[in-house]
Amino acid sequence: MISGNKVRRASLTLHNWMGLLVGIQIIFWFVGGLVMTVIPLDLVRGEVNMTDDATVSMPASELSTVLATIEAESLDAVSVRYVAGEKVIQVSRTADSSQIYNSVTGELLSPINADVAEKVALSDFQYRAPANLETEVAIVSSSLLTEEPGDFRRPLPVWQITLNDPDGTRLYVSPDTGRVLARRNDYWRVFDFFWMLHIMDYENREDFNNPLLIITTLTSTLFVFTGVILLYFRFRPRRKRK
Repeated sequence: MISGNKVRRASLTLHNWMGLLVGIQIIFWFVGGLVMTVIPLDLVRGEVNMTDDATVSMPASELSTVLATIEAESLDAVSVRYVAGEKVIQVSRTADSSQIYNSVTGELLSPINADVAEKVALSDFQYRAPANLETEVAIVSSSLLTEEPGDFRRPLPVWQITLNDPDGTRLYVSPDTGRVLARRNDYWRVFDFFWMLHIMDYENREDFNNPLLIITTLTSTLFVFTGVILLYFRFRPRRKRK
């Protein structure tokens, strides 16, 4: 039969080693969780500065006339929307392939150029500055990216539009559809850094099932379990000596 002293010594040894291995990561989990709960998600996603989409309508007869001029075979979806203030028809032939056309002439508009991408960004972004701060937002740069920039982890190419607002906003615009695919700012970058530490995926920052996280979680569980055992030995009633 294993004595209580042996259990206590084994638990203490395991507890110390587990604390050494996972102590820093446990701190990251708590600090990261605190940061991610303090920063509002609408700030992280840039939604506070997002312009609401305008409602678009187009008579069915006009839509059919324009579609007749487009190679509209095997269509998955057709929609009408505004791109940089111009009414367009978006045609999707597959889930990953969409293009936009002029709603009057049926002219192919994809891929959009830098001028259109900048207009899309400025029409999407409306900086809601504090009452005592007047800020006129302008474009700092625009680039068609073919390599991942770090804060946009989706298929490329994509237009990166950098603004001069206080939040350091970057908007990513699809060259095929003229849609804003992502809104990135300083809040997002802080959140993303702590998210990386939280899930321990230091490359793609999206894998919940990576081996490092699983091993660390199991080790942390053992750390807590041995701590509970040590608490029992610390606070259990002691027999009085005769």
